[in-house]
Amino acid sequence: MLQAISEYGVGSLGRELSVQLAHKALKRLEVEPVAAFLWATAEYNLDESVNALQVLLGDVMVWGGTVRRVWDAEGRPARGMVLAVLGGDIRAHGGRFEKQPSQAAFTDELHPAPSSVAFWAMEAMQPRLPRWLSLLSGLSMPLVGGLLGGRFQIGRPTLVGGRTTGHGGASFLVLDGVRLGLGWGSGWRSSGLWTEISESSGEWVRRLNDKPAAETLAEVFGPPPRQWAYAPLREFVRLYPLGLRRPDGGWDIRAPLHVEADGSLRMTLPVPRGRRAYWMVGDIQDAAQAAEEALARAVRALEGHTPALALLLVDWAWYYLFTAHETMVAQRMRRLLGSEIPLVGVYTYGNLVMPAAESEARLLHNHLVVALLAAD
Repeated sequence: MLQAISEYGVGSLGRELSVQLAHKALKRLEVEPVAAFLWATAEYNLDESVNALQVLLGDVMVWGGTVRRVWDAEGRPARGMVLAVLGGDIRAHGGRFEKQPSQAAFTDELHPAPSSVAFWAMEAMQPRLPRWLSLLSGLSMPLVGGLLGGRFQIGRPTLVGGRTTGHGGASFLVLDGVRLGLGWGSGWRSSGLWTEISESSGEWVRRLNDKPAAETLAEVFGPPPRQWAYAPLREFVRLYPLGLRRPDGGWDIRAPLHVEADGSLRMTLPVPRGRRAYWMVGDIQDAAQAAEEALARAVRALEGHTPALALLLVDWAWYYLFTAHETMVAQRMRRLLGSEIPLVGVYTYGNLVMPAAESEARLLHNHLVVALLAAD
């Protein structure tokens, strides 16, 4: 058996709000709590929140962190906190890595098993991300997670894993006795316009078409180059990611986190120099349809098991795309899922997926990921 209860709240101090949400959840939870997901916007101190939860819930493993927005009860992107408490015939362990461990230390800490599910979170500004992806690809269990960010201009996100909180590295939760159904989709397609990656180094794209990246942005999308280094265009650029063609004909989307002061693009994954990249654009109807298809794929992956919780990890680009239709995706998800299954939505800067049938962890940009949890 697996039961999950989710609660959203806003307005109090972090430690008080987390306790309020936990009390509400425990009133409805019919089994002993085993694990919890905790997400909050940058206004809340998650160190205090996790400490307060441990006093109330006892030996419960917590996973989550700081995000730009969470979904409120109606599915609107909102400031606040969301708590999902899980209980039943499941086991949980979690923790944090301050820095990238060796493969042996990584395996010893996570205890991977085919019957387990891993939840993973990292800071969006994480350096050497491909090394982490290689490490995660060695796991013998399905995985889902995301890159977190609060507000880049005021500090780093807090990562929550197990009984600890901190900045940098990674946080994780491993659940035994659950089944994970994964699905994902993106409403972004090629505009037909392409650019050459003239100069790149690490996580930065310096020049496009042999010009500073901001100049190329200005030529394609309009505003002067200097404006792209300031709000709101500085982060609005995530709406226009770069698409690299894969050998199978699909797209590998690489979305900027923001435009730097020198006009370069700050990415989360390196973009190879010399590659041709296409400007991708999002369509609201395509994205909404992609969300429905992602849910259908996640349901099929459960192979008839009834989901107890739906976790939606939504790329921050969707926040901009759906500005005038804030609840469209949540309403469609709710219509298909029904009213009984808790629906938790949080915004990320890229999502990590590795279904049970695959052996490579992938980072998806400008995607929505549906993670359904059911009793195994």
